[in-house]
Order: sequence, then C-alpha cells, then structure tokens
Amino acid sequence: MRPILLSQNEIQAASEQYGTPLYLYNLDKIGRQYAKLREYLPPNFSILYTLKANSNLTICHTLAQLGCGADISSTGELKAALKTGFSAPQIVFTGPGKTNSELAAAIEAGIGIIVLESVNEARRLNNLAQKYGKNQDVLIRINPLYRTNQSCEIRERASSCGTDDTNGGQASLKSQTIASSSSKFGVDEERAIEEIAAIDSLDNLNLKGIHIFTESNVLDYNQLLASWTNTISIANRINDQGYHISLLDFGGGVGIPYNSIDSEFDMESFGKELQIIFENNPYPYNCIVEIGRYMVGEAGCYLTEVVDIKESLGQKFIILDGGVHQLLRLSMKPASKYMEVLGRDGNYTQKATLGGKLPTPLDIMVEDVMVPEDLEIGDRLVIYNCGAYGFNHSLTNFALHNYPAEVAYSDGKMELIREPGNIEDFFLNQKLPLPKRRDKKLVNLM
Repeated sequence: MRPILLSQNEIQAASEQYGTPLYLYNLDKIGRQYAKLREYLPPNFSILYTLKANSNLTICHTLAQLGCGADISSTGELKAALKTGFSAPQIVFTGPGKTNSELAAAIEAGIGIIVLESVNEARRLNNLAQKYGKNQDVLIRINPLYRTNQSCEIRERASSCGTDDTNGGQASLKSQTIASSSSKFGVDEERAIEEIAAIDSLDNLNLKGIHIFTESNVLDYNQLLASWTNTISIANRINDQGYHISLLDFGGGVGIPYNSIDSEFDMESFGKELQIIFENNPYPYNCIVEIGRYMVGEAGCYLTEVVDIKESLGQKFIILDGGVHQLLRLSMKPASKYMEVLGRDGNYTQKATLGGKLPTPLDIMVEDVMVPEDLEIGDRLVIYNCGAYGFNHSLTNFALHNYPAEVAYSDGKMELIREPGNIEDFFLNQKLPLPKRRDKKLVNLM
C-alpha cells in the first residue's frame, strides 16, 4: 500500500522538471496534519513546530501561517523562525548546551519560553536577563524517574530510536513503566524540588512549569498517554509541595508509520483520553506539544536515480545518484524500504542493496529491499516519509556533492523552494593560507 502523498505521475513530472536527487513536499498534507492535531488535542494545548525536523523556510512559513508556535534549539533556528513569520512570544528554546550568546539572542528577541537544563544554566540566564533589564519566563526540564520501556533514550541505546519498524513487521512490545537511567537532558526527578527551589530564588526568572520529553515516534497512543500521564503526576507533586506551576511541555513523540503494516497513531482516541485526565486533575494546566515528524514527515519524499547496477559475490547492488549525504537514516534504515520505482508497478521480486555515490562503505541506503527484476539504469526511485529528519540530518559536506533541490506542491502547483546546490557553496567562509615562497616539486603520477 503506497502512502497518500502525490500520484506517481505528479512525482515523475517533478523529477523530470527539476532532476534528481530531489526532495518533494506536499504542503497540503502538512495543513491536514496540523488540522488533525488542532481538532483532537484538548483546548488547553498550544502546538509548536520543532524546526529540527525540517527547517526549510517555505515549510516553516506554511506552519507559521497555520498558527503554530516554534520549538528551536539554536540561534540559527531562532533566526529561521523569526524570518518565516513565527511570533517571538510563541517561540520556545529547548536543548542542552545553550551558550551565553545564544541565551542573550533569545532574550533580545523577546522569545516566550526558555527551557532550562540545569541550575548552572539558570544562573547564567538570570545574569543575562538582569543585564538586559528583563524577566524571562522559563521551564525546567526533568529527567523522570520512570518512563516506558520503549522511550527514546532507552531505544537509542539499542539503535532503534525513531522508528517503529524494528521488529520485522511484528507488533511492538507491550509498553511498561521501568526505571530510568542517567541522561544528559534536564535534572533528575529525585532532585527536582531542590533545583526548582534554586531557580525560584533567582529574581529575573519566572518559573512557569516543567518540560519532560522521553518518547519518539510512538504509534501506540497508550504508550504516549502513559508517558504524558506521568508528566502530569510529577507536576501535581510539585504543586503539592507549594511551587505553583501551570505550564507543561510534553515535548513530542507522536509517530508516523514507516511501512505499510503499522497502523497510524490514533489521534482521536488519544485526545479524548487526555481531555478526561485534565477534567479530573486537581490542578489546571496549559500545555505545550512540540511536533515535527507528525506534522511534516509523511508530507515529504526523496527522489533518486539509478546510475549503475552490479553484482558482488551474488549480491545485487543498485547504485544511486543520491546517498547518505542527502538522506541519512542510521537506525531508520528499514524506513527506506517504504519506496517505489516510478513507472514499474508490481513484480518486486528481486532482492538488492541500495547504495549511494559516496566513496565509503557507510553509504548504504537500505539492505535487502525488493525491487523489480526489470529495473534499469535511469529508473527513478521515490522513498516516502522523508519530510522530517531527511535533509536536516544528512552528511551534506561528505565528498562535496551538491545539495539536492527542494520542491513544494500546493493546490495543484509545483514550485522550487530551494535551488540545487552548486560547487561554490562548499567554499563559503573559507580562506586559503598565505602563499609561501619555496621550491615546488611536482608529483609524478605516471
């Protein structure tokens, strides 16, 4: 079953007009995903788009126009968010390792929330806020004592974070709550009250609430509900101890299928059960959700052309004009099997390995994928669900191949939204050393 994105004829037309490799995005699909979130999440939720998923300016502008806030993790993403129409008060700055210059830029821009990862970061931010004569709203990120057994950091250690296609098409393991391990993110739950007290004593910071983000690409809404329920319980205990917090940032976690077997996330049931939880909770909360993959992942595909077909020790290799310099999957390699060969329906009976053009054995897009027996050099492949963590996560400077173009589809029209790169892009901001006078010895290559 192919995903509902664009017809093969539309995708083929884009590849012919703009060439390959190419990223193609359906902006109409992004609008539908946002509408679904807005319809089913409880009314006390604000939706942020997380720019790390895909920071293309057209995509960011589309989501800003729809009414999203923005989740950013760098000064570059801050500038992209402001440039594309996100309102500064609707921007939340998350992530570890924020430098003083990044914190200062956030304060100067007047962004709404900065998520603190430690008391040391809080003290640095307080000094800067004092210098600028401002009071900054903040959240504290907490590393929870318990999380589900399929949460992101636990799965990351097993090299499977970011995809639910890790069990060979089998049903996901039943979610259970287990003890957490150490984390570079946030403060440990058992020390949270101590850390909150320290932050609460800083004059130029206003502690509004907490941020907990442990799940990634969840398809079983019960797993995500368990995680978010735990966040609410932690917030309640903080309120019980006299620290008034009213804002919860749940991070993200809503997933998309990366194969034709898994069911999509049941957003309607998830929203209904969340609403019941809030209606019966002793404390009222406003809530933030940071959504990237669910918003844009299914809206994008990657197009690449077959440039060579060969065999090695009985294994067939399909060499493409793309590669991991443009689409780096890592633990999501199985997702690259969610693909088609344009113009060749059915008869996917031959097993092959898809490799890119980089001079490294690491450049394998996917192993053991079924392709048509009549596949030829010049055929074009489309890999689906590449709208999130595709272009942004790639090894773009490896071997200095050009960046791929990006094209958007909206209301029946195609438009180029990023020019294909050129060789000169790689030399920006570089300087050759001053020449030294010395005798040159030519290397004889013959």
